[in-house]
Amino acid sequence: MTHRTLSGPTRRCALALAGAAALVLAAAPALAQDYPNKPVRLVIPFPAGGSSDGIGRQIADKLGPILKQSVVVENKGGAGGMIGADAVAKSAPDGYTLVLVDVFHTSTPIYTRKMPYDAVRDFTPVSLVGRSPAFLVSHPGFEAKTARDALAYGKANPGKLTMAIAGTGSVVVDLFRARSGVQFQSVPYRGSSPALIDLISGQVNVMITTMASAGAHVKSGKLRALAVTGSARNPDFPDVPTFNELGVQGMDYEQWFGVMGPANLPKPVVDKLAAAMEQVLRMPDVRERLVGMAMEVAAPGPDEMKRKVESDAARWVKLAQELDIKPLD
Repeated sequence: MTHRTLSGPTRRCALALAGAAALVLAAAPALAQDYPNKPVRLVIPFPAGGSSDGIGRQIADKLGPILKQSVVVENKGGAGGMIGADAVAKSAPDGYTLVLVDVFHTSTPIYTRKMPYDAVRDFTPVSLVGRSPAFLVSHPGFEAKTARDALAYGKANPGKLTMAIAGTGSVVVDLFRARSGVQFQSVPYRGSSPALIDLISGQVNVMITTMASAGAHVKSGKLRALAVTGSARNPDFPDVPTFNELGVQGMDYEQWFGVMGPANLPKPVVDKLAAAMEQVLRMPDVRERLVGMAMEVAAPGPDEMKRKVESDAARWVKLAQELDIKPLD
């Protein structure tokens, strides 16, 4: 066997690269110990007042003492969550800028021709927070008092029923349109909070959203819950029928929330954040609040978050092909 001897400059270069790699590996535990040494920013990519805002602020409040640093919430709404998410995707991968995303993170790409980022590749999963079904809710003054009435009204009055949408497009709304055969007018909003304001004031007839957003308004009588996605009735709202019960099959959809950072977050930082999130999700008051929003507390950790983001992103691409959904811009 012939042994090749490296030249002086080549050998010095190889040794330098090996040394640099060793330094990176040696620095990883130190990075985890040192992180965080300054405030962490949690971006909420929707306006204040919605479900993302409420959940994000509670997480920030609980994470701070665990991380021994302030976790500052920044609402950066617009474009269905894209503006805030894009800012995080382009931030330094050091763990000091995070984002609370939801199902719109994976569905927005099928409605947007020129996405400024890739919803999977440009982010690092940290942890899921919670998941919940979606509810069809209406203004109490809407003449259709039940889900069956609303379906009948929509079919008898094509295009007259108005549906509020949080964002540029909504897969659950498109699912409903395709599975129910009802033709309605979609009214887009910058987030769930402004959409709910108009729904409560009677400017629009119905909306498909979560109890995380609408639950308090349903309980106070400002809104009426008509139907719920999933295969079974929600135990917190046992009188609300499933879409399946109403003959609208295929409404398999759930809302979820999770924390992510920009791509290439160092593993020690991800591990520290994930462990902190696990502690947060075990707290009784956090669990109580999520359950009060008709949410299931999610299994924590980056692996579960990664699976959810990747599976949903692939699912919505297939749905766009099935329903011939075209980008809106």
